[in-house]
Amino acid sequence: MRSQRWVVSVLAVVCAVAALSAQQRDPKQYANTLDNPDRVAGLHVDQVVAALALKPGMKIADLGSGSGVFTIPFAKAVGPSGKVYAIDVDKGLLAIIGDKAKAANVTNIQTVVADAKDAKIPEPVDLIFICDTMHHLPEQAEYVKQFAKQVTPAGRVAVIDFAEGKWPSGHEAFTIRPAQVDEWMKAAGFTRDSAHTFLPTNFFHIYKRPGRP
Repeated sequence: MRSQRWVVSVLAVVCAVAALSAQQRDPKQYANTLDNPDRVAGLHVDQVVAALALKPGMKIADLGSGSGVFTIPFAKAVGPSGKVYAIDVDKGLLAIIGDKAKAANVTNIQTVVADAKDAKIPEPVDLIFICDTMHHLPEQAEYVKQFAKQVTPAGRVAVIDFAEGKWPSGHEAFTIRPAQVDEWMKAAGFTRDSAHTFLPTNFFHIYKRPGRP
């Protein structure tokens, strides 16, 4: 098993590159960083997908989809009757996801270019998934309020981000705490339904509207 130091090191690089604007980075180079085997291994993609208990026909918004590390597995999990919206501010990364989907013969992914304050989710979805992106969103407390209209009444929001004490050195400006995310989501009309602890450097919370199964 590769050491956790490698995972933390790669995630530090990801944060550093993500801090640059889309104009300052090359999408293909950035995708190579996001697809680094150590980073992908640390995200335990298959275990995350299983924990979300996805079903055929579901609609998912992969917000901050990046290079599609989760987008393609989500699309396969929800099947041809489902839909995955790959949402990012970087058109170059979305093009890479399109190429990956074509290579994998996956036809249920639609790419969406978001802007700084609007996720641009085309329709209410069953799940908004946000991995390593919440800390980059502008004015998170206000940003997440749009989710109330962007998920179905029984829909969920899943957030994966760095756990306390696991933030790479030099990225203090990006630091958010799990308790902060809980507060933002509560103000947006959601409560934490579950928390998974199997990710080595990240917290993984799932939120629902109160009273929903």
